[in-house]
Amino acid sequence: MDGTVYAVVPVKDFALAKQRLAPALSADQRRDLVRAMLCDVLETLAASTRLAGTIVITADPQAGLLARHYGARLLFERQVRGLNAAVANVATRLAAEQRAGMLILPSDIPGVSAAEIDRLVAAHPPGRAVSLVPAHDGQGTNALLVSPPAALRFAFGPLSFPLHVTLAQEAGLALRCHDAADFPGLAHDIDQPADLAGLARLLPASHTRRLLERHDGFLSPTP
Repeated sequence: MDGTVYAVVPVKDFALAKQRLAPALSADQRRDLVRAMLCDVLETLAASTRLAGTIVITADPQAGLLARHYGARLLFERQVRGLNAAVANVATRLAAEQRAGMLILPSDIPGVSAAEIDRLVAAHPPGRAVSLVPAHDGQGTNALLVSPPAALRFAFGPLSFPLHVTLAQEAGLALRCHDAADFPGLAHDIDQPADLAGLARLLPASHTRRLLERHDGFLSPTP
């Protein structure tokens, strides 16, 4: 599948994101980390050769500015209704525009590569279908590619990966589930303090890696 797949990146308010990292990072550090990770994700999506474009849906003005900076289409939420409602709204819009598919990604996967994105899109089954990549914990959904965009009911949240498998089967969609180990950049999201250790393996040019290098003790617990 090529050409008319849009990546969709929902972004929380920077000040509210990553509360579970509070035992390890201060509020300012969490905000800086969220911003850097979003920059890495948007930069990667812009480098993909198999996407028609990227859509950022957010209520955060800073995230909106970053979306514009990286050439993404911005859908600004004036009323925050939750993740599933947000992506369903984008799916309806893309379906009305007769786009072939929608790839939903989180904003906290700074290690994702354009090669992973391209490989995932290329491997997507033809017709009405869903491709899934789980989070590294096997419970969350870190990539969901659906064609056409509004063919699936979304269930992001706890245990979303098995829920999306069930919903795809109930909807009669062709289903391809990928192993997290085959997409390490896609699969490694940053939710818990233990996840931060993986950031040391990022490429030196990444925004998130440069942030770590600028902040001495960035990964140390706050007092």
